Amino acid sequence: MGNSRRFHTKTRNGCTNCKRRRVKCNLQAPQCHHCKRRGEECSFQLKNSDENDETNLDSDGKAAGESDSLTLSQSDRSSRRRKSSELRWMEPSVWPALDIQQSELRWQYQQSTGATLALLKEDPRRVRLIWKGEVPLQSEHNSWIDHCAMAISALHICHLKPPNPKDYYTAAFKNYRSAVVAFPKAVQEMNPDNCVSILSFSLMVLMFQLGISCVPGAAPMTNGLPVADAYNAISALRGTWSLIDQLSPHLQQSRLKELFVHRKHLRFEALDDNHEIALTHLRQLNETSGFGVRREEDRQKCAQAITVLRFWYSILAAQLPTTWLLVLWWPAGVAPEFLDLLRSKDPMALVVFCHWCAGMYRLPSPWFLDGWAKRMLGAMLNLLDADWLPAVQWPIDEVFHSQDDQLALESNVQTVEVSA
Repeated sequence: MGNSRRFHTKTRNGCTNCKRRRVKCNLQAPQCHHCKRRGEECSFQLKNSDENDETNLDSDGKAAGESDSLTLSQSDRSSRRRKSSELRWMEPSVWPALDIQQSELRWQYQQSTGATLALLKEDPRRVRLIWKGEVPLQSEHNSWIDHCAMAISALHICHLKPPNPKDYYTAAFKNYRSAVVAFPKAVQEMNPDNCVSILSFSLMVLMFQLGISCVPGAAPMTNGLPVADAYNAISALRGTWSLIDQLSPHLQQSRLKELFVHRKHLRFEALDDNHEIALTHLRQLNETSGFGVRREEDRQKCAQAITVLRFWYSILAAQLPTTWLLVLWWPAGVAPEFLDLLRSKDPMALVVFCHWCAGMYRLPSPWFLDGWAKRMLGAMLNLLDADWLPAVQWPIDEVFHSQDDQLALESNVQTVEVSA
């Protein structure tokens, strides 16, 4: 046994070949003695290459070949690789921007809000292709649509009466402001490539402007605010109509044209006695009220608005499916000068506006229009003197049906009489 050869069973830092043969490696880089004698490739050549790569990444700035020792242990090199990997994981060049509330609002739009935006409920294909198809697709590429969709989603959540409505009010206004600021910077012209995005954005802006006063807990319309709301609403509706006309040539080649598929199928029907009498009284009131006091130009502006209102009620009498066309038709038809009368609180202009609110109340309303006409009519009544209240008796009878509504209306009337 004394003459038997002694094998080295362990070689901690040796090359792979020496470990496999269980012989002592002299740890000579780049090729150990045994591998050089046998003409084999030594693993120290690979380890030496790894060391050079690591020294290039050394935080001390050492160049390749300037390491303090070429005999670093395998545990040291593994530790260095691990630290370098941890550093790359902990300090990425760009973190993805992830806002939990924005993620919630995007999810809300996909799961619920998008399906509630179409006025024509009997056409699920339009909902699928436009509000749940085109808008989410365009939101991936256009931040202004993305913010606008999140604003609508936050407003929709407010309508559902969450336990923390103020947070969603804030999110709605924040995203709406970001959308309207980003839009003019991103869009310089209209073309077939962006017409779908522009129209979708315009309609959602309109929904927001109408819906912000309809959600539960909205601030009461007092003092001069109702006139501003009425003026802004009609201006927004007129602007959307004008934009549709401008986009029409481009929309003919897009899927969004189905949203206004009924535009060429308008028809006018004869008014029933109830509407005929109401509109006749309205016309006669405009001709006789303030005779010798009102300017003739103001009388003509209101007469033009009443004529358009009669045609609009004739369209409603045809009982066509509710589309944006029916909502936009009267605001788009009145003269711009009529808006000036409305903003200046001209009593006759307010009375005409109240008669339009009565018709809007009859239309099937999605959540962002739910209660808007009733709320607006009540606000306009507070602006009229007691002498003008008989002129709006027909809109009152059309809108305020329940006993609670009548009691609330009587209270408002008494307040107006006392203040007068």
